[in-house]
Amino acid sequence: MATTLLLIGLVIFIAGAVVGAILLVSWGIQREERDFSLTRQAPDTVSLGTRRVTGLYVRRRTDAALTRGRQEDIYV
Repeated sequence: MATTLLLIGLVIFIAGAVVGAILLVSWGIQREERDFSLTRQAPDTVSLGTRRVTGLYVRRRTDAALTRGRQEDIYV
């Protein structure tokens, strides 16, 4: 009986962790799409965590000369 309860509790905990991770990644992706920030450095820790989970790496170009405006506006 105790083993069954422990197993049920463990399954519920793992399911909650998986659902939480999926929701966090979904929220981060939605923020990135809304702000058009996938071509820039991550604007906050949620976006950075989402990029790490999904494996996205954004490399900054060193050969692009800055013309006018902010550097973030060049990539959008």
